[in-house]
Amino acid sequence: MKMVVNREKEALRHKLLTRLLALTENELKRRSKNVENRLAELPIYKNAKKIMAYYPLRGEVDVLEMMRKDQGSKVFCFPVMDVKAKNLRIFEVKNFEKDFVTGPLGVKEPDTAKTKEVDIGEIDMIIVPGLGFDSKRNRLGRGAGFYDRFLEKIPLSVTKVGIAFEFQITENLPINLPSDQKVDIVVSENFII
Repeated sequence: MKMVVNREKEALRHKLLTRLLALTENELKRRSKNVENRLAELPIYKNAKKIMAYYPLRGEVDVLEMMRKDQGSKVFCFPVMDVKAKNLRIFEVKNFEKDFVTGPLGVKEPDTAKTKEVDIGEIDMIIVPGLGFDSKRNRLGRGAGFYDRFLEKIPLSVTKVGIAFEFQITENLPINLPSDQKVDIVVSENFII
């Protein structure tokens, strides 16, 4: 059964990644702006003081512009991949132009020499990337498991918000509980789950 689920996951990952990479720059900006608008409406976002987010890969929902705009009233943190421990560490970013380096898997992450590590207990909410989500708020990642292992340790007081484009949200995802982690809220261009 696990092998069947894993094959289904890989097929879905391929399908969603192909669709994401096919988005034009204008379409990506327009769709991301619509997600930003929905995210900004959430009471948890409005009230959060310290937020962990992610630096988008090509094709992913990009809310960096909103974060730049809100930087005066909120603190933004980003993950650093600890490849040896297969986990994420969180660092506060003050300068979106100068505080990032390219990490081991090609993902932009905070330069640990220029930024301060943050304890997860200080975070109010996490903006979680994903290739896919479903109506039950299950998440499909890229397959390395970094976010699943990280989210497993998050205190219940920290709200996990997945953001995605509508076509990334399905009725049901193939999941391998208990290793696959859910989010508390999913935000897309036109609706919130």
